[in-house]
Amino acid sequence: MPTSQTSWSASMLLMLTALAALAAVSDAAVASDYAVVPAPQGDDGGDGSAGRPWATVGQALTRVRSGDTIHLLRGAVYRERSGLTFPAGVTLKADGPEDQPAPWLTTSVVVPALKPWEKNPKVLTAKVDKPVLECYVEGRFLVLARFPNLGQGWMRAQKGSGPDAIVDAQREKVPGAAVGKWKGAQVRWRRWSWWWETRPITDDDGKGRIALGPDGRFQDPFAGEYSAWYVDNSLAELDAPGEWFWDAASGTLYVYPPADADAKHGDAKKQVVEVVVEAKGFISGGATLNGVGFARIAGNALTIGRTSTLIDCAFQDIGDTAVTGGWEAAGTRISGCTFRDVRNIAISWFENPGGNGGTLIERNQLERIGMQFGYGGSGSWHAAGIIVNGAKNPVVRLNRVVDTGYAGIIVGSAGVTVERNVFVRCMGSLNDGAAIYVNASSATMRENVILDTVGNLDTSQWWYPLGHGIWCEFLSDFKDQVITGNTVYGSGGNGVFLTNNYGCKVTDNVLVGNRMAGLHLSGKDGRAAGHAISGNVLATQETSRRLSFAENIPANWKGNDRQRALSVEDRCDFGSMSGTVFVTVAGTALASVPGNGAIDDPSALKQACAWADPSPRALRGASLLLINDTEQSHDFPAPAGGWRDLAGKAIAKTVTVAPFRSALLVREGDGTALPPYLLASGVDYRAPPGKGVATKSKTKAKPAVK
Repeated sequence: MPTSQTSWSASMLLMLTALAALAAVSDAAVASDYAVVPAPQGDDGGDGSAGRPWATVGQALTRVRSGDTIHLLRGAVYRERSGLTFPAGVTLKADGPEDQPAPWLTTSVVVPALKPWEKNPKVLTAKVDKPVLECYVEGRFLVLARFPNLGQGWMRAQKGSGPDAIVDAQREKVPGAAVGKWKGAQVRWRRWSWWWETRPITDDDGKGRIALGPDGRFQDPFAGEYSAWYVDNSLAELDAPGEWFWDAASGTLYVYPPADADAKHGDAKKQVVEVVVEAKGFISGGATLNGVGFARIAGNALTIGRTSTLIDCAFQDIGDTAVTGGWEAAGTRISGCTFRDVRNIAISWFENPGGNGGTLIERNQLERIGMQFGYGGSGSWHAAGIIVNGAKNPVVRLNRVVDTGYAGIIVGSAGVTVERNVFVRCMGSLNDGAAIYVNASSATMRENVILDTVGNLDTSQWWYPLGHGIWCEFLSDFKDQVITGNTVYGSGGNGVFLTNNYGCKVTDNVLVGNRMAGLHLSGKDGRAAGHAISGNVLATQETSRRLSFAENIPANWKGNDRQRALSVEDRCDFGSMSGTVFVTVAGTALASVPGNGAIDDPSALKQACAWADPSPRALRGASLLLINDTEQSHDFPAPAGGWRDLAGKAIAKTVTVAPFRSALLVREGDGTALPPYLLASGVDYRAPPGKGVATKSKTKAKPAVK
C-alpha cells in the first residue's frame, strides 16, 4: 500500500500521464486502454479514460472486450465484490512506479465505528451483519479466539479418544472449565500424522471429554491418541492480542488487536480493521494478469477457468488456495509470481489430462504455505505448495518453495516434470510426506535442490520422522520415474524413498545427511524392480549439522535411527547399480540390509545384494556440500582445511559447480563445526521454521571453513 497520500497521488499522476500518451498513439487501434483508480480519484460514473478513470475493476469488466487492457495503479487497494470474472483476451496490468507494491485486489471490507467492549476495553467491537470468515488489523491476519493461545503449546488427546471424541484429563485444569463452555465452538485437531481436522464441538463435560460432530471428519479408524488439538471460535477464549470472534446471534464482531497495532495511530479506535464475509475470490476466463496482486481472500483467490497467463502477480494472506486450475486451463503460464502466507495450497491444478497440455509453472516464489497449524482444511493433501492432480505433461521449474506445511509439490498425474526447483523446510506442520511427493507414474525429477525436509512431530501422535526428500509412493505399482541430478540434504526420513516402483532411472543424485538413509529401496519380495541406479553420491553426516525440529518420537525408536547411506528393506532384485560413491562418518553405516543388519564394507553389501554396485568408491570422513542453486556455473573458493574431491584430488583454488548441481568435498576427521552446506546464491535458509523469508546475505557467502 502507498506510504502516504502524497506518494499515492504522485503514482496516480504518473500512471494517468502514461495512459494519456498511450491513448494519443492508439486512437485508431481496435484494442482500448482503460484506467481504474480507487475512489475518490476514480469514479464509476467516468468513462475509464486517463482523465476520468473508473473506481472499480467490476465497473471496468462491464465495458471491456477482448484485446482491451485495464490499467491498475501500483500501491492502490481495490475492494471488489467476490466472483468477478476476467474474460478471455482481456489484460489486467499494473502501472505506476515500480518501487510500489502490486495493486491489490481484495474482497475484504473495512469495519467502521469500532468501540471498546465494556467487558474488556482492549477489545474493539462493531456490528457486522454477515458471517465473518477472516479478520485483519492493519493488514495483519488474526486468529480466531482460541485455547491454548497461539504460541503457548497444545492440548493432547489421551487414551480413550476416538474419531468423534477427544479425551484429555487436562481439560478440567483449564481456567474457567465448566460444563458446556466449549459447546458450539470448534476443535482443530491433528488426528493423524499427515492431516488436521476442523470439527464442531457438540458437547463439553467440563472435565475431560469433548464430543465432536461429523463435519470435517476424514477417516474413521484413527483414534488420534497423543496428538495435539486446540479449541477456537469461542468468545469465552477471547483473551489475547491477535484474536477475534464473530457472534452470530447478535451480529457483533469482537477484535483484540495485536499488542503493537496502535503504534501507528496512537488510538486503538483508529486502527484499520478489515473483515472478509464472502468465500469466493476471482475467476480468469482466459485473461492475462500482469503484476496484479490478490490479498485477504477467505476462499480460493483465483480460479483459472480457461487458458490464462499470470506474470509477476502476487498472492498474500489467502484463506484457502491461491490459484486453482480448472478442466479447460491447459496451456496456462504462471511465471514470476509470489505466494506468501497462503493457509492451504499455493497452486492446485486439475486440468483435462486428455487436453492440449502445455501448462508451465516457473520462476515463482512460495513462502509460508500451510504453516498456520490447523488452518489448511480437513483431511489429506492440504497445506502443500503445489498439487498437480491432473494435467498433460505440465512442467514445474525454477520455483523456490520455502516453508510448507505438507509437501512442496504433490505429483498426482503421470508425465509431470519437476526440474531445477529449490525446496526448503517442507513438511513443517505435518509428517509422512516429502518435498517432492509422487503418486503417479512417469514423473521426471531433475536437478532439484531439497533442503531440510524434516517432518513435524511436535503436534502429532508418537510417530517417526518421515519427511523425505523425494518419495515415489507405494500405493500402486507405479513405474518409469526419472530421478536425476537432484541434491537432497537433511531430510528427517530418506533422501530418495523409492518403494514399490518399477523401471525407474536413479542417476547422478547427491544425497547427504538424511536422517534415515540417502537412498531407500523397497518393494514386493521376489519381484524384480528393474531400476537403473548409477552415479549417485550417498553420504552420511553428523547429526548436529542437520536442522532439528521438536519431536514426539516413541521411546522404543529413539537410539535406533542409525543413519546409513543406503537402506534396503526387502529381498528383491532392484536392478543394476554402478558408479556409486559412499561417504560415511563415525556412528553411521554404509548400508542396512534385511538379515544382515548394518553393513560397512562394500564387498559385504555385494554379497548381501547381488544387484548392488560391484565396485563402489567408499570414503570415510567429514564432508562439505557445495550447492549451486543458480542458473549459471559457479566457482566456490577453495575451503581451507585439506579438502579433496570424491576422486581424491586436493582442492587448490576453486570448485566449479554446474547450475542446480552440487559437489561434495571430503576430508579426514570430524565435521561438527562445519556449516550444513554452502549455497552459490548466498541466500540464508537456516532461519527457524516458518519464521523467516528467504533473504540474500549482504555479503557473498565465503566457504573458507576450517
